[in-house]
Amino acid sequence: MRPGAERRRARAAGWVLACVLLHAGCAEDMPDTIGRETFIETYVALRVAELTDQGDEMISAETRERVLREQGVTEEELIGFADVHGGDLDFMKELWKEVGKRMEALRDPPDTTGTGEGAGGDPAASPPNPWRP
Repeated sequence: MRPGAERRRARAAGWVLACVLLHAGCAEDMPDTIGRETFIETYVALRVAELTDQGDEMISAETRERVLREQGVTEEELIGFADVHGGDLDFMKELWKEVGKRMEALRDPPDTTGTGEGAGGDPAASPPNPWRP
């Protein structure tokens, strides 16, 4: 694990938790939000970008904006999702469990080729793995 990775992971988790808790009680009605899958995909993409970003210990604003643009999601939509769902502890528990599974799958993708190299034995064909140099 790269130096500071634990601290970066804790900081990112703290940021998201703070957003969730801050906005959990704010939503009076159930307005339309991005879907669960969109939130998960965007969060995972942000975490992967943070882990692979060569900048400071936190994801750079430029990288965050790029990832959000690629995902077609705004920061306000992420916060809106937290506004609506943050108070539903069972929902959020399952959501974070799914995020964890996806991050773990990126860390140790299944070898379906028998070569130990991922997709077809070609390491370049595999998605980037932020845990390996």
